[in-house]
Amino acid sequence: MPKNRFLSLLVVIALVIGLLAGCGVKGTGPSAGGNAGQGSGKGTPKKELRIAMQYDLGTLDPALLTSVTDKQMSSNLYNGLVRYQLGTVKIEPDLAEKWETSKDGLEWTFYLRKGVKFHRGYGELKATDVKFTFDRLKDPELKSAPGKLLAAIKNIQVVDDYTVKIFLSKPDPAFLDKLAGSVGYIVSEKAVKERGAKYGQQPIGTGPYMFEQWNPQQSTTYVANPDYFRGKPGLDRVVYIPIPDATTMYNAFEAGNVDMIQVTDPDKLAKYKKDPNIIIDEKPGLITRFFGMNGAIKPFDNKLVRQAVIAAVDRDGILNNVFKGMSTPATGILSPDVEFALKGIFQPKYDPKKAKELLAQAGLPNGFKTTLYVPNIDRFTKPATVIKENLKAIGIDLEIKVMETQSFLAELRKAQLPMFMLSRGQDATPDRVLFTWFSKKGIPADNWANIDIPEVNQWLDEATSTLDQAKRQELFGKVQQRIVQEDYYYFLDHENHIYAMKKYVKGFVGDPQRSIRLDNVTVEGEK
Repeated sequence: MPKNRFLSLLVVIALVIGLLAGCGVKGTGPSAGGNAGQGSGKGTPKKELRIAMQYDLGTLDPALLTSVTDKQMSSNLYNGLVRYQLGTVKIEPDLAEKWETSKDGLEWTFYLRKGVKFHRGYGELKATDVKFTFDRLKDPELKSAPGKLLAAIKNIQVVDDYTVKIFLSKPDPAFLDKLAGSVGYIVSEKAVKERGAKYGQQPIGTGPYMFEQWNPQQSTTYVANPDYFRGKPGLDRVVYIPIPDATTMYNAFEAGNVDMIQVTDPDKLAKYKKDPNIIIDEKPGLITRFFGMNGAIKPFDNKLVRQAVIAAVDRDGILNNVFKGMSTPATGILSPDVEFALKGIFQPKYDPKKAKELLAQAGLPNGFKTTLYVPNIDRFTKPATVIKENLKAIGIDLEIKVMETQSFLAELRKAQLPMFMLSRGQDATPDRVLFTWFSKKGIPADNWANIDIPEVNQWLDEATSTLDQAKRQELFGKVQQRIVQEDYYYFLDHENHIYAMKKYVKGFVGDPQRSIRLDNVTVEGEK
């Protein structure tokens, strides 16, 4: 047996043994119990869903969420005042039954559902919990990166137990969309104060599933919330299993050790589509895959160098030979389905000869050495190898540094990596992504290329604080055009979010934001 296959098999065996071991960081507090969701007799869950994740849990504290995996797991723990309708980006009521806003957009009144209970005996959701949630996001000691999205909140007034008013310092036309995201998840004031720094690994929400335990590098386990206000969910138990290595993940799925995976390999997708025992859910994603160059690090402070790199990359080769139809080429920064997205403004031409000429003009006729940092996920490592070969052809010696994903994200947020590759998920409106990605105020946490263009900063400030839709369209258009012209980023493609699951998994509905909500999911029949 080849060495790589033997190692993959060992990892799968270790994974299964780890799952059977079953002990870790458990949920604690009132009514915490280790056997929730268990069947009778042998003590095994009646309806368990095992989902492979790209990496391990970092935190389940909404105020600190930044990674995709943490957000995906949190989507089944928490509720916000509003949420997106399943499978769409349309806003609907969640913890708030209804809401009102003033004509100037500065005052929002939310009317809460009555009788919503926090997990494990932490009491009924009240307006004081809503106030605590948003006040906490503004606490400078917490240093909440997501909290910057709600910087317009000036103060919050508790009118009564089920009514809360939120006052903004300036209009925020994307306010509801932000509240529908993970930053808007409401936490229990009592639980956060009791658990302190441990809260991120011992969370309490109001959602359909409750946190049970975390086995570092092995699994995160949820159990059904019997008191969920929309009714008990269809699964007794959900197990999230971190499997960053793609080969190991596919082996685990095919061996029956996990029930659901995200598919990023076109050959595996073709195989699974032919298998009657596998269901495929595929949705165009609100997401852009890219690589970026840090303008604060030489030689990428020179626009000619950035232009040379862009001219040297064969995007058609990557999309046709690596992804094989699993995505669409990016002709702009934003997914085409995002409001005000400009299409056709990014049209890179593969021209190695021109790339060499640009390097010579930049004073680097013999090229240079640099490093491209990527997370250890095949969606990024595979195209990175093509980019390496493309750049080698014009004299650039590119080292690819593959990092464990959480470590990669921590380094990326320092905005000190010369080159980096990732994808950026988006909302129905462009406010969050464009502002955090390209405004000076996004440095360092989100503005990884250290872009600081005065006009762009001004346009973003104005666009995100006016209710005039025509003005927003004009300003966001200017931002997108200017960013493309500056060549800090090469926008590769917009990925399809593709999930494969065993045929006994019923009711899953994917969405453009890759949230992995389990609202209607159950398991039927024999595994």
